[in-house]
Amino acid sequence: MKRNLFLFGLLFLVFSNFCFGQYSISGYLDTPTKNKRVYLSLLRFNEQNTIYTEQVLMSTLTDSLGYFSFEGKLLSDKYALYRIHARVDESGPILQMRDEGVYKNFQNFVFSNKDTIVFRKNTRSWFSSYTTTNPIDIELQEFNSYTLQLNRELSSVTDPKLQDQSSYQMLSELKSYADSNEVHPLVTLVLLSNVEDRVLKDDLESNPEFYEKLQDSLNVYYNNTSYANQLDELFIDLSKTETQEELEFYRLLAFVLGAISFILGIGVVFLLVKLKQKKNVGLPQENINLTNQEERISELIIQDKSNKEIADELFISLSTVKTHIRNIYAKLEVANRQEFVDKLKNYSKD
Repeated sequence: MKRNLFLFGLLFLVFSNFCFGQYSISGYLDTPTKNKRVYLSLLRFNEQNTIYTEQVLMSTLTDSLGYFSFEGKLLSDKYALYRIHARVDESGPILQMRDEGVYKNFQNFVFSNKDTIVFRKNTRSWFSSYTTTNPIDIELQEFNSYTLQLNRELSSVTDPKLQDQSSYQMLSELKSYADSNEVHPLVTLVLLSNVEDRVLKDDLESNPEFYEKLQDSLNVYYNNTSYANQLDELFIDLSKTETQEELEFYRLLAFVLGAISFILGIGVVFLLVKLKQKKNVGLPQENINLTNQEERISELIIQDKSNKEIADELFISLSTVKTHIRNIYAKLEVANRQEFVDKLKNYSKD
């Protein structure tokens, strides 16, 4: 009897709204708290699991029996994604979303200005039991159930490579379901929000036809506004993500190349300094008066050049080389090459 009365009341509301073109959202909140505030929010397609102040459209209070209602003509005639929620803790912020299995304080649903939805009492999972006249919401809930089933099947995969494959398989299954059941484009759009961006980006590049068809359907229904624009924004964001990844790669590459160039530059400078030190090693300048030719010969001696090699390199005769060497030995007070080299090493250490 009570069920019949409930159905009769629902049919009456549907008939009234159809005649007068206004929406009706009503129901009961099963909580001992009186005058509890209930919030109605309008969502973007990818905001099923996020909550912030700008989403909230309006609020109302429950009466002593927990009854609440929203009525009017201010909602869009086009299908849109809404959320109804109530605070678990009245002393806390209004932005509270809890979904802990059997306990839940919100419900997302598709609705329009001509629809009626009635929420029944549920002690733990508020707003989860309801009846609606909106056919697209029924599509969404069925699609959500199918998605949960897929998630359960694919979540059992533990191999990282297979997990990556399962993400692509998930998207493929969702697209196949949407095509075969000819679901409303809003439902398809909402379900795409559950897919990772990298998977969407890859699929968009390899299978653009599906997304072009979805964009066209949204453009027709929403007149190139609202959710149609949101899908276009998603495409732009995915493109930006790719551009940002490329930019980060080139920044990293430039940094690495710069670091390598700096290290090589330091190495070259160090090598040149060492070569110069080696070239000039041990040639004492003070208290010894060597001619330019004697200095050149001294450097060649340090490089272990023979007398003949020195003569060939300086284009002088072998006897001239020997004469210069005798003069150098006399000035440095040494008797042979070994003493000459040892003395220059001692000068270098000093």
